[in-house]
Amino acid sequence: MVYNGAYSQGKDAMNQPNAQEEEWPPKRGPDSPPIDFSREEAAYEKVRERMVRDHPGKIAPVHQDEVIGAFDTADEAFLEGFRRFGMVKMMLREIRDPDGPDFISLVDINHPSFQRLD
Repeated sequence: MVYNGAYSQGKDAMNQPNAQEEEWPPKRGPDSPPIDFSREEAAYEKVRERMVRDHPGKIAPVHQDEVIGAFDTADEAFLEGFRRFGMVKMMLREIRDPDGPDFISLVDINHPSFQRLD
């Protein structure tokens, strides 16, 4: 078994993680880079149009190349992903139209705290 570039054998080799498997959850610090979800993002993009049409407002758990389904709450989505795959890297994505309007708060432009920039 190859582990960190070294060859291991015996009983300890069975307990060591594969070099290609990531430890999850990873040990992260304040200077750690963000987790790479590019594979999960690509998987979601493949089914985004159908998910937005059929399940708007729900939560989709995505693990590697698989979009697991659509759930009403993030708890339900996480539990289903955990049930299927265990404690692995998984992205939860809210199903919504990316071109939809963002919330713009109601602002009184006549309020004294506002100042026009002409």
